[in-house]
Amino acid sequence: MPFRSKDTLSAWLDEFAASGTGGGAVAFVADQDPVDGVDSGLVIFPLANATTSVYLAPIAVGVPDWRVTFEAQPEVTELSPDSVYDLCREISHAADLCAFLQRKSVEHMAQLAAAAQS
Repeated sequence: MPFRSKDTLSAWLDEFAASGTGGGAVAFVADQDPVDGVDSGLVIFPLANATTSVYLAPIAVGVPDWRVTFEAQPEVTELSPDSVYDLCREISHAADLCAFLQRKSVEHMAQLAAAAQS
C-alpha cells in the first residue's frame, strides 16, 4: 500500500495524535481525487491563531521527504504576545508532524523494498 493513501495517512495521524506530541492539534487527510492513479498525500493542519492555510505533503512521487506549506494570508493577522507564543507552538507541532510523516514514509519505503527483495 502506498504511503500516500488516505487510509495509511489517517492511521499515521492517529498514531501521532496518540503519542501526545502534537499538543492536541487536529490534522486531517484531505479528500482528493488521485492524479495518475496516485493519492496526493495532502494533510491539512488547521491553525487557530492565524488565517493562513497550512498543509503538509510529500515533495514528489517515490520520495519520502515532506514539506510544510503556508499559503498566502487573505488578511493581516494581529496577535497579542500570548497569541504569538500560541502560534509558535502550533507551527512547532506542524513541524513535529511533518518530521513524523517523513520518518514513517522512510520506514514504509524500506519495508516495501525489503518485501520486494524477499
